[in-house]
Amino acid sequence: MKDKKYYLNLAKEAAKILDGKKAENIVIYDVESKTGLYYYAIITNSLSSQHLEALEEEVVKRFKKDKEEYLLYRDGITSNLWKALDYGGLVIHIFEKETREFYGLDKIYNECKKVRWQIKKKKTVPNRKKKV
Repeated sequence: MKDKKYYLNLAKEAAKILDGKKAENIVIYDVESKTGLYYYAIITNSLSSQHLEALEEEVVKRFKKDKEEYLLYRDGITSNLWKALDYGGLVIHIFEKETREFYGLDKIYNECKKVRWQIKKKKTVPNRKKKV
């Protein structure tokens, strides 16, 4: 049975897929207490309408191939400003920047915990050569 932990891992994987396709401002929210319908929501920006389509298709393709995870519902099929992908415990919203600001889902989820999905990069100190 798929539980909250399963969907957390799925959300992180989706964020990595989106990041790999150059999506911007990717945020994962733990929305269970706010909605009761699903555990996590991802909100991200695309750079253009073509980029929006590419992001959507990459997530759908990779989830199907790598995770055997299939969409339950897809919204915004005819829109070139916004797409929503429903995977049950995870909903992914892909917006053009202005559309994201207009609908303000980030404000709706403002009280929800944000999930860290990026691996922190270690700060490297450059090797300093001693003067001889």
